[in-house]
Amino acid sequence: MNTHNSKPQHWLRYLTKPLKNKKFVVASGVAITFGLFAATLQLTSNRQSAAMLLAPPALGELPVIPQNLRWGFALDKFQLTETTLQSGDVLGELLMEKGLTYPQVNSVVEASKGKFNISSMRIGRDLHFLAKQEGTQPDFMVYEPSPYEYVVFNLKAPYQVEVMKRDVKTEIVASSGVLETSFWQALTDNGLNDELADGMIDILASSVDFYHQKQGDRFKVVYEQHFVEGKAVGTGKIIAAMYEREGKESYAFNFERPGEKTNYYDFDGRPARKAFLKSPVKFSRISSRYSMNRFHPILHYNKPHFGTDYAAPQGTPIMSVAEGVVVEATRRGGNGNFVKIRHDNTYESQYLHMSGFAKGIRPGTRVAQGQTIGFVGSTGLATGPHCCFRFWKNGQQVDHLRLNLPQPQPISGAAFEQYKVVRDSLMQKINSVQYHTHQHKTEEPEEPETGLDGFQKVVP
Repeated sequence: MNTHNSKPQHWLRYLTKPLKNKKFVVASGVAITFGLFAATLQLTSNRQSAAMLLAPPALGELPVIPQNLRWGFALDKFQLTETTLQSGDVLGELLMEKGLTYPQVNSVVEASKGKFNISSMRIGRDLHFLAKQEGTQPDFMVYEPSPYEYVVFNLKAPYQVEVMKRDVKTEIVASSGVLETSFWQALTDNGLNDELADGMIDILASSVDFYHQKQGDRFKVVYEQHFVEGKAVGTGKIIAAMYEREGKESYAFNFERPGEKTNYYDFDGRPARKAFLKSPVKFSRISSRYSMNRFHPILHYNKPHFGTDYAAPQGTPIMSVAEGVVVEATRRGGNGNFVKIRHDNTYESQYLHMSGFAKGIRPGTRVAQGQTIGFVGSTGLATGPHCCFRFWKNGQQVDHLRLNLPQPQPISGAAFEQYKVVRDSLMQKINSVQYHTHQHKTEEPEEPETGLDGFQKVVP
């Protein structure tokens, strides 16, 4: 049968749709598979080459691990070509350009089910094709979803796919920074990623006002750094963090207790995450404060503004500042889409001008502190995307930034004695970290000991 003249099936119609141009995501209609190579690979080291697996050594002969290994292949045995996924690319068409026929692509689609989610492929990532002979149809394709894993597809019968996990080494390392312009600039200057920054804000937000950064503020953080093949690829758990402003130091120490949700505490043993977050929106700025006489930008007259406006890009997640129960999730008048939450018999909070609600948010829903309840928008009377945050105490709207909100109780008794041992050990690690400016000059004359990729090591 001439497959090129046959009528495309349903899967082919899906394949010929352009890849969706969503945030980083390539939506295609095909996944390819790994094959007998993968099955054999599971029984041997993934460091050995495909050529060795296809031609196993003689009985009693020890396998020789070849040089120039990548993805378990000896690259000198293959012709390697690469294609970068672009917006509008169709994965099925890319495969057929490499020589695969319609039935082969269909076999690849079927074999990929339950193995790898092809719609997770991202624009800008590479497809690596390996052919045993130059100029021929490739035998394998490799895609790397993250530094932690790669996916090997066999492009010929028996059409199988295998997701391979890389060996990850975790070290406890440390970083520091001095604010010369902003917190984010200090993070960038010191090579820290958004994931680590997000974690620091999460555990320090209740004690540090990140919306009023000051030049000269400085921080230290001790955390798990993941390494793959000697390269830093991502961060794990934060072990300890300290932020200093005008001589006042705020701490968060990791301390795990069985059955307890709280796992970060300040120096005195109080939960680092206080009863209420300072802000419902991360990575935003205050565009308008609580005021009894504010000029309204749309109505053009002065009126009280019983809230704090947090300007942020459209679609930014909005979080509940504390645990509670949703009282309202609706749209009304100048408030636009909003959610109102009762936290206890004293406090309530409200979040206005949402573009939409998070899944499952409706009256009666119990939400956790930090849970996403909706997304920043400009519905109702709003000149641009922001969240107007309102706060009630005993039925009266108040300025939450001026409140002395209740503090959680510290750990006590035998648990506190255990905590002090952990805290004092982590303080040693914090104190061993030296400060860096963006020019990487230390305040002390000694150079810190460094580990992989130049990260500061911390004391044992």
